[in-house]
Amino acid sequence: MDELREILNELSPENWTEHKVALFEAMVLAGLDPVEAEAVLKAAARKVKVTLEAMRQAWRDFLGPTKREEAAARTIVDLVLEEVVELWHTPVGEAWATVPRDGHVEHYPVRGREFRAWLAGLYYAKEGKPLYAQAMQDVLAVLEAKALFEGEEHEVHTRLAGCGGKVYLDLSRPDWSVVEISPDGWHVIPAHEAPVRFRRRRYQKPLPLPKPGGSLSPFLDLLPLQERRDVVLVLGWLVGALSPRGPYPILILSGEKGAGKSTTARLLKALVDPQEAPLRAEPRNIEDLMVAAKGSWVVSYDNLSKVPEWLSDALCRLSTGGGLSKRELYTNDEEFVLEAQRPVVLTGIAFGAIRDDLADRSMLVHLTRVEEGERRPERELWEAFERIYPEALGALLDAVSMALRRREEVRTTMPSLPRLADWAIWVEAAAPALGLKAGEAVEVFYEVQAEFDQDLLDADPVARAILLLTVDWPEGCQATYTASELLAALERAVGIEEARIKPSGWPRTPAGLGRHLPRLQSALRGEGIRLQGERDRHTKNLRWRLEKVRKSTTATTATTADDVLDEIFLCGGLSSQPPQTTATTAKPPQGGLPSGTGFAVDAVDAVDVYPLLSSGRGEEEEGELL
Repeated sequence: MDELREILNELSPENWTEHKVALFEAMVLAGLDPVEAEAVLKAAARKVKVTLEAMRQAWRDFLGPTKREEAAARTIVDLVLEEVVELWHTPVGEAWATVPRDGHVEHYPVRGREFRAWLAGLYYAKEGKPLYAQAMQDVLAVLEAKALFEGEEHEVHTRLAGCGGKVYLDLSRPDWSVVEISPDGWHVIPAHEAPVRFRRRRYQKPLPLPKPGGSLSPFLDLLPLQERRDVVLVLGWLVGALSPRGPYPILILSGEKGAGKSTTARLLKALVDPQEAPLRAEPRNIEDLMVAAKGSWVVSYDNLSKVPEWLSDALCRLSTGGGLSKRELYTNDEEFVLEAQRPVVLTGIAFGAIRDDLADRSMLVHLTRVEEGERRPERELWEAFERIYPEALGALLDAVSMALRRREEVRTTMPSLPRLADWAIWVEAAAPALGLKAGEAVEVFYEVQAEFDQDLLDADPVARAILLLTVDWPEGCQATYTASELLAALERAVGIEEARIKPSGWPRTPAGLGRHLPRLQSALRGEGIRLQGERDRHTKNLRWRLEKVRKSTTATTATTADDVLDEIFLCGGLSSQPPQTTATTAKPPQGGLPSGTGFAVDAVDAVDVYPLLSSGRGEEEEGELL
């Protein structure tokens, strides 16, 4: 204090610049409280003949954000560590904190809004003043470093997780309670007893405490389902949505206006993953889809008129697992990748022909219009749902427990499996608890797939042309073409080889045909046409083999030449010819193709493999295929 008095006594307007720093440093060393500091500033202002506010500003400038907030940052870091906060990180390098609160624990991302608010509240409770922005950033940087380099690594989950042969469902309740489902049953436990960690989203809504002894029948009565098949599909989707691992089927609710599509989708989502604004508009880009998948367990889109190609591919990855990625903002080479599998619900009046890779993962439920005399006010519908909510959730958890108990047994007894094999095993294992017959869910799924295939054949001009080209072939007949030869043969078959205007969707080049053919393989197989791409071992050229085989038992409609022609836009006369020199009678398989390497037996595999067989540029691609 003596040094401070000396400096004050010597102050004058002439030496203010010289003595300013010395004065303020002496004030810091003296450890003045706010009242004492204010008294010194008043005395200094009188000495150098400036206003008090000017002197206060000089003092604030000297302290600066770094000096003033450095102490606050140190204080809050010490407080956080004293509060037994666990700092940890995810496999993708996201820093998290586990915070004790009101007798339970909560998990927050270190850079998240909730954790920042908790830090600010902690500091205010201790110091009685707000935590400045710069101090907050300094604290977050330190805690993030500790989480990344000193903390343990844990997965973080949204709503549902599996661990140690059990399933954990986050109820999203204020006490952060979790349902633990095992082969022996289910019960509610506190979050700190669960071996998994959940993230909470801003618009996530809580599930009720489930009640045992309930049934899903009252819930199904609320839905406008007309046929047994639709009930089976909905039950299969619901229990599949609570499987700890995918793939997850995509449920498509289709029907005319007034059929209750949106209400049905909201009810299904509410039973598994309630959320504010549960149905989203069609995503505009991959980023919109990533936001939806990261923020909720069930991804639902309402009133889609069509499924564009990019969305079809993204939904396939979301259903069976895969990464959705985008570049991080304000970086040149950092990429944000979301690895996720999610149950999906889509609603729409008419989707048109769905690409076969999406159809393989989808279940279509046709809803009929609810007549005016049968309609219920939506308020009454939701009141009825709230009354049965806990029992319906408990019944669904019973089905999940049974699936855990029976899945290994079922896996060894199922005679055949569809594309979504893991889902089929899971649903079949849960079937007794759902009131389903053995094999019923898989049988219905096969029926839906056959309908998708028929829709594709009806809508695709190339598929119809292939059927016309092969309509008179006897069983066992086969022919091999280059892409150019096959395109010419198909155009002759439908009489458009000289036409200037081709049917909508007709490939313009052999390369375009080559890219299109893999998507038709599954549907054509159901009609008794085997389509396979082969690369010649010597010339490395790609050739396509057509073979007439026994028609699949899942085919739903017989095909005749007249049926085919009715579906194709004709420009010119018909010139369909049976195969000539390239066609041969099929022989029993001998274990491999002597002159080519077969690939793309499955349509989806073909989509994944085919780009690797081409150069990526149109002209070179065409040359490759010839």
